[in-house]
Amino acid sequence: MRPVLITAGATRNPIDAMRFISANASGTTGAWLAEQLGSGGVTLMGSPIAALRAPDGMDVEVFGSTEDLMRRMERWVTHHADGIVVPSAAVGDYAVRQPQGNAKIASGQADLTLELVPTPKILDQIKAWGASVFLVSFKAAAPGTSPEDLIRIASAQHTRSHSDLVFGNVIDHVDREVIIVESGAVQSFSERTLGLAALLDRLTQERRGCVGE
Repeated sequence: MRPVLITAGATRNPIDAMRFISANASGTTGAWLAEQLGSGGVTLMGSPIAALRAPDGMDVEVFGSTEDLMRRMERWVTHHADGIVVPSAAVGDYAVRQPQGNAKIASGQADLTLELVPTPKILDQIKAWGASVFLVSFKAAAPGTSPEDLIRIASAQHTRSHSDLVFGNVIDHVDREVIIVESGAVQSFSERTLGLAALLDRLTQERRGCVGE
């Protein structure tokens, strides 16, 4: 069966030795998919908390910053040319230009200014690392996004990143109104659980190489 890489949780881009910028992502979806697929041939890359959700016996790597996650993913993809990549982790789009490294910013200051710079767009590089991998990406649209705009946004990501499949949802409706976008097709689901079940079925078929049989 094809090897699988799943990322879960959120990157932590450092501010100083104690503080970091992160996102509100628990890693539940990625960990659930990993558990359902089983430990054999599945690698879970997770933030420290998300990694704890990995089933016993599964290969686990813990990532930190966006650049750390990118290096780990590139290494995995280049060694698994026939793999399946499911990057469900929330990846920080910005990092502090000059983090304080091993120092700690003094508390009690009246104000503190941080300069943020864009981080590399990992999703858009995955197919360059391995053109034959099956890529499943996730798109969380802004609150208030209409169903029509969600399809448009997810379809744009499908094209831009060369994803084989995009799982889309709206942030303030995370448990409902999800979609799966593939080439020339859009599936809509009234509940997230139904969409995840369909995604799992698609991954299982792809992993076994029985899609379309």
